[in-house]
Amino acid sequence: MNDEGDEMIEKRYSKINEVVYSEKLKNGLIVKIIPKKGYRKFFVSFGTKYGSLTNKFVPNGENEYIEVPLGIAHFLEHKMFAMEDGSDAANEFAQMGLDANAYTDYLETVYLFSGTTNLQEGIELLLDFVQKPYFTDENIQSEQGIIEQELLMYLDMPGDRLHIGLMDNMFQVYPLKYDVGGTVKSIKKINKELLYKCYNTFYHPSNMTMIVVGDVNPRKIVEIIKNNQSKKEFLPIVDIKRSFLVEDNKVFKKYSEIKMDIVNSKVAIGIKLPYEENNLNDSLIKELLLKIILEIKLGPSSDFYQKLIDEELVTNGVSYSVFLDDKCGYIKVCADSNNVQKYRQLMKEYLLSLCNLDITEEEFARFKKAILGSLLKSLNSEDFIASSFLEYDFKNCDFYSSIELLEKIDINDLKKMGKYFTIDALCEFVINPR
Repeated sequence: MNDEGDEMIEKRYSKINEVVYSEKLKNGLIVKIIPKKGYRKFFVSFGTKYGSLTNKFVPNGENEYIEVPLGIAHFLEHKMFAMEDGSDAANEFAQMGLDANAYTDYLETVYLFSGTTNLQEGIELLLDFVQKPYFTDENIQSEQGIIEQELLMYLDMPGDRLHIGLMDNMFQVYPLKYDVGGTVKSIKKINKELLYKCYNTFYHPSNMTMIVVGDVNPRKIVEIIKNNQSKKEFLPIVDIKRSFLVEDNKVFKKYSEIKMDIVNSKVAIGIKLPYEENNLNDSLIKELLLKIILEIKLGPSSDFYQKLIDEELVTNGVSYSVFLDDKCGYIKVCADSNNVQKYRQLMKEYLLSLCNLDITEEEFARFKKAILGSLLKSLNSEDFIASSFLEYDFKNCDFYSSIELLEKIDINDLKKMGKYFTIDALCEFVINPR
């Protein structure tokens, strides 16, 4: 990519017959256009590499690190829709016949819209409201009350409470320990000055990417964005300095439990994935490999899953997921059970046995093919493509490369993942009926 900007790069992915056009503008903004011929709907996302994991950094124009309250990235996302003239950006999109939304997760904050008409007007509005913050003491105080109610609501929802409890047990200081929205206590510390410090640091175009997916003309889209950006002034481009307290694979607390008004006990068992230096696409490959292991060993067609069903140890199946940022992550396995002690014992023993994977070439090939098929199917969804491209870009990965990478991995790559299934890395959180 040309550091001076203004040079469109075309990258073709022959295996999946896709092409991505990208350009880095002079202000640092990266634009990626993914043409989908014949698609009636378009999808646009505009994201910053700034999520709940970043709480300690050097503000733009300053020299010293500051630590900001938990949940401030999520709070900032909520306040961005408030425009200076008193209107709400979401309503402006609706009047154009466009669906708009936003979300904050661990790594990113993303603003997006989709529709079938008014693409140029939508892009202009998206750029304008995200690039013109409006914070007042009054609207911040009002938002604190709204988010406090939201956080309290999550604590009353067993599924959310299960995740929060598991993360709290797993991590000692790494921000994955906390909910993306922060805590009731932390959001009360947020003020206008801190919001502007975060905004001026992380919402600079050089820390942002815009993705446009649909039946569009790439050069025309880039011209629309360039014209919009040429009318605005931005702070000089600087390297953002962030500070993270990374951890090894030892969990903070092995076990804890609470009681709630539920019928069946809920059990979450986690495997903590340690900090490791990742090169291009490393976290994507690791995520794919771990997902294949979970599909083979815990999926509905596995012998172990059938054993849990036959012995009536789970009441609604088993769910599992893998999360990796560009530093560390976790594996999470959740289930409802009427025989908690026996289920916990069996599941823990089984997960720890995966340190020595007994997977055949046939099993590996079958499940690799299934995940590859699922990925290929997802490429028909504009919103999935746009969100996945942003997510993996911010993890130093190329989403479309995952198809080719998946084809190249072999069973020996899979068996190397066994090193993560250790007793030190395992923790539990249980919610029992009152």
